[in-house]
Amino acid sequence: MTEARSTSGPDLLLLHAPSVYDFRERAILYGPVSDMVPSSTVFEMYPLGFLTIASYLHAQGMSVRIVNLALRMMNDRHFDVPAFIASQRPRAIGIDLHWLPHAHGALEIARIVKEIHPGVPVIFGGLSSSYFHEQLVAYPQVDFVLRGDSTEPPLHQLLVALRDGTPVDQIPNLSWKDAQGVHVNPHSFLPATLDYVDIRPDLVIEMMARYRDFEGALPFRGWWRNPIAAVFTVKGALTNASPAAARTPPARTSRSGSARCSAAPRAWSPTSRRSRA
Repeated sequence: MTEARSTSGPDLLLLHAPSVYDFRERAILYGPVSDMVPSSTVFEMYPLGFLTIASYLHAQGMSVRIVNLALRMMNDRHFDVPAFIASQRPRAIGIDLHWLPHAHGALEIARIVKEIHPGVPVIFGGLSSSYFHEQLVAYPQVDFVLRGDSTEPPLHQLLVALRDGTPVDQIPNLSWKDAQGVHVNPHSFLPATLDYVDIRPDLVIEMMARYRDFEGALPFRGWWRNPIAAVFTVKGALTNASPAAARTPPARTSRSGSARCSAAPRAWSPTSRRSRA
């Protein structure tokens, strides 16, 4: 299927990569996956943080599109990732490196994005991004990493700064770089509650209708046959010392995060104001 070229793209395009980008061309011996994980070894299920990011930014008047590239690549062996990315016109692109098995796929998708859209900022996020943000910043295809597991407000601040051409050095939880080197802003956004954001599955339905894409935003393969969903009675954790988070940066809640890397020269400057395009 040929993708129509978007003339007016979203403020943020969220892309979920497969665990290994070229899984369709290579024989790969994967490790075991828990029966509790509904997705396959390609890890096509995107993190819940995509929904909270979309919900928060929607409340701030920004448009977000979620595209599960891993799922589309699984369902269509001939799905052309570079052609799809070339058809998009987003203001910024977010890629999750939440689970570590996505290291190869996430960085390869970012590389393709930068080759096609060199002037579009690429933002990484997730628990693995947060932990390895210093390593990620060495890659030219990554421009920013938002660290932590609750980064919706800092992400909004970053998108506003990129839109207006204002400095990013005061945005909390942000790692970035410029000609002077790598900069790591203080990890100061640690919300005591997640009441400022909600999970809006209805926004996924809205995305499907708006972009005429009834597959790209699905959470995992086979969802139409088995449309399961989580019901949450609590949000976050009472302490920072849960076993699953013992090796992650301090955070008060469990959600998506971000860390950042920057590319070589680009069309915008993160430390000085520029005129709007």
